[in-house]
Amino acid sequence: MSEIASNRESWLDHLKHAAVSWLEGHGQDLLYVSKILLATLLALGLSLLFDLSKPGTAMITVVIVLQPRSGLVLAKGFYRFIGTSVGVIMSIILAASFSQQPVLFLAAGACWLAFCTAGSTIFRNFQSYAFVLAGYTLVIVGLPAALQPDQAFDIAMTRLSEVMLGLLCAGVVSDVLFPKRLSDVLLLTVRKRFADFKTFIALDDVVPSSRPARERMVLRFIGEVISLEALRTSSVFESATGHLQSLQLRQLNNAFMTASTTFHSLDQLFGRLQAGGKLSTLDALLMEYKAIVRALSSQDRTQLAQVRLALPQRLAALRRGLATANGSAGDSSHVLDFDSAAELLARFADELQVYARIHAVVIQTEMHMPDDVQLPAHYVARTDPTLVLTSALRAAIGFGISSLFWIESGWVSGADAVVMATVVSALFAAAPSPIKIVRQFMIGGALGGFFGFLSAYYLQSQAENFAMLCIALAPFILIGAWLTTTRKYSGIGTGILLFFFSYASIGSNYQFDMPALLNGMAGGLIGVAVASVLYQVIDPSDSRWIKRRLARALRRQVEEACSRPLPGLLGRFESGTRDLLSRFAITHSLDNPDDRDIMTWLLSVLETGRAVIQLRQEMLAVTDRQAHDRIEQSIRGIAYLFARPSQARLRAALDAVLAAIAVCGALPAVLANLHLMRGAMLERVTVLTPAETSTITSET
Repeated sequence: MSEIASNRESWLDHLKHAAVSWLEGHGQDLLYVSKILLATLLALGLSLLFDLSKPGTAMITVVIVLQPRSGLVLAKGFYRFIGTSVGVIMSIILAASFSQQPVLFLAAGACWLAFCTAGSTIFRNFQSYAFVLAGYTLVIVGLPAALQPDQAFDIAMTRLSEVMLGLLCAGVVSDVLFPKRLSDVLLLTVRKRFADFKTFIALDDVVPSSRPARERMVLRFIGEVISLEALRTSSVFESATGHLQSLQLRQLNNAFMTASTTFHSLDQLFGRLQAGGKLSTLDALLMEYKAIVRALSSQDRTQLAQVRLALPQRLAALRRGLATANGSAGDSSHVLDFDSAAELLARFADELQVYARIHAVVIQTEMHMPDDVQLPAHYVARTDPTLVLTSALRAAIGFGISSLFWIESGWVSGADAVVMATVVSALFAAAPSPIKIVRQFMIGGALGGFFGFLSAYYLQSQAENFAMLCIALAPFILIGAWLTTTRKYSGIGTGILLFFFSYASIGSNYQFDMPALLNGMAGGLIGVAVASVLYQVIDPSDSRWIKRRLARALRRQVEEACSRPLPGLLGRFESGTRDLLSRFAITHSLDNPDDRDIMTWLLSVLETGRAVIQLRQEMLAVTDRQAHDRIEQSIRGIAYLFARPSQARLRAALDAVLAAIAVCGALPAVLANLHLMRGAMLERVTVLTPAETSTITSET
C-alpha cells in the first residue's frame, strides 16, 4: 500500500513539475490569449449595447490590434484609426462621385488600392498597416455605400464606430489586465544585444571554417537592428518619456551599426592577412585588438578610454618592429596592411566607446548622454521599386478580377469575394513570404467558417442571454487566438478568427441562414484563392529575379555612397543596406550556397560603402592637389563599377585606387580606406559577381 502511495506521489510531483514548466514556457502566450478573449467579448457586449449592426467588425479590430505589449497596442490602434478614417473619407468621396457609374467607381477604387498597397510596402511597421487599412476600408465601406448611396454616410459612420469601439476595448484590456510595458522589452533587448556583441567580437578563431557561424550572427544582428527600430517607433505612445527614450535608442542603434560595420572590415582584413600568410602582421594586430575587446568587457568603464589613449604609441612601436623585420625583403605590403588595420583599430575603439556610453545611458547606469554624441540621421527603409510596383499591380488586379466576377455572375456573395481578395492582397503585400501566409490563411478561413456554422447552428441557438452567448463563442475564439501565438500556424489562427467573426451570425437578433452562410464562405474563400494565385504569379518571393534585383539595389547603395551629400549619409547607408537584406534573410537560409552568396554581397557592400564614405570625409582635409584628384578619380571609378559591373570597369577602378595609393603615402587614414576598397573588390564573391553584363573574377 505504501508503494502505491509512493508511486502516486511521484506521479503527482512529475505532473506538477510538467505543469509548472509548461506555464513558464507558455505563460505569456496564455495571458495574451486571455486578453484576446476578454477584449473580443467586451467589444461584443458594447456593440450589442449600442445596437451596432456588425459586432464582428469590432471583434475583428480587437484581434488585429491587440499585441502582447501595451505600447504596441496603442501604436497600432493609432495607425488603424488614421488608416480607417482616411479610407472612410475616400469611400464617401468615391461613392458620391460614381454611384451611378459602377465601372468608374471600380476603376477609381483599383487606383486607390494600388496607391495604398504601394505605400504599405514602402513604409514599415504600423505606418505600413495604416496604408493597408486605408486601402481595404474602401471595399468594406465603399461598396455598400455605392450600392446604397442614400445611406452612404450612415454606413461609413457605423463602420467607423465599430472600429473605434474595437480599438477602445483592445487598449483598455491591454493596459489594465497585467500590462506588459514595451520599455521592459526594449531594455532586455538592449542588454542582451550588448552582451552578445561583446562575445561576438571576441574573435577566438579567424580560420575560414568559423566564418559561416559569424555570418549567421551578423544576420541575427541585422534582424535585431530592425526589430529594435520597430519597437522604438512604438515606444513613443507608451509614456510621457517615450520620446526621449526613442531618441536615445535611435542613437544606440546607429552606434551599433557603425561599430559592427567597422568590426566586419577588421574581420575581413584579418582573414586576408591569414590567407596571404602574413602571420607576423596578423599576430601583432590581434594583440592590440584583443586588448580593446577585453577593455570593453571590463567592469571598469574607464579602461576602454585608457586603452584607446595608449593605442597610437603601442601601434607605432609595433609598426617600427614590423618595418624592421620585413625591410630586408623590400616588401612594403606588410606595412600597408598594418597601417590600414591600425586606422581601423583606432576607429573601432572610438566607436566602441560611443556605443558603450550610449548603452549605459539607455539602461540608466548613467544619467546624461555624452555631449560629443551627435544626433544620427533617421533610420532609412529601402524598398525595391519593382516590389512596390508589383505589389500595387497585384492589389489592383485582384480587386478588378473579383469585381468583374461579381458583376458578371450577379452572385450576391460575390461582394464577399471582392472584400477578401482585396483584404488579402493588401494585408500580406509587405510580408516576407506572402504565399505561405495566404495558404495558411485560406486553411484557417475554411476552419473559421466551419466553426462559425457549429457555433451559430448548435450553440448560439441555445443561448438565452449574453453570458451563454459568450460561452458559445469562447472555445472557437480561444482556438484561433492560441494558433496566432505560434509562428508556424499564425496564418491559420488569423484566418480562423476573421472568418469566424464574419460568418458566425453574431448580432443583437439571432438569425441563422444556412444558404447565406455557405454562399458567404464560398465567396470569401474564392477571394482568398484569387489573391493566392496572384501572389504566385506576380513576383513570387522565391524567384531568382528577386536575387538579381537585390544585387542591383545593393550596388546602388555604393553608388549613393560615392555621390550623395555627406551630412547624414553614413547613417542612411548603414540602415538602408541592412533593411534591403532583412526581407530576404527572413525567408532564406545560409545553408543554401546561393543564399550565402547574398550574405557575402551584403558584407561586401558594407565594407566598400563605408570605406568610400570615410574616404570622402578624410578627403575634405587633403590639401595636396594631386592626391585630391587621384582620390576623386578612385571614387568615380568605384561609382562607375557598381553602376554597371564589367571586367574593364573593375580593372579601371583597381588602377584608379592603386594610383591614389601611390600618392597618398603621407595620409594614413586615406591610405587605409583605399586599401580596404581594393581588398573588397578583389574578393572572390562580391555583389559585383551576379552582374548582368559579365562575371567578375579576381585576377590580381
